[in-house]
Amino acid sequence: MELIVKAAALALTAALIGIVLRRTNPELSLLLSICTVVLIMGAALGFAKSFTELAQTVQRIFGVSETLIKPVLKCVAVAIITKMTSDLCKDSSQAAAASAVELAGTVCALCIIMPLLMSMLTAIGGMI
Repeated sequence: MELIVKAAALALTAALIGIVLRRTNPELSLLLSICTVVLIMGAALGFAKSFTELAQTVQRIFGVSETLIKPVLKCVAVAIITKMTSDLCKDSSQAAAASAVELAGTVCALCIIMPLLMSMLTAIGGMI
């Protein structure tokens, strides 16, 4: 709870400063946005350890293979990076770059999840 309050306060402050800066110096406004994202994401990374611990606990309790859990965690990371980068590109009026990042993120997520998908299809094929 404390993290989201601090992140919201930082983001709103940066947004207000960015509005003022955008009129006179759009490059500095973009730099402010990037620094804000890096600071907030750096603070949020502290919680990533709890997700990996949860994944290891699920793996241990249910006997789930690591090959089933790792792709899901990687896809979540790809989605977060894609969203943040795309939004930064949109903020700097680079809609084409934002679309390219979204496409690249989708392709990366599909490539990451492919072994899991093949494993599931093989298991389903074995049941039929």
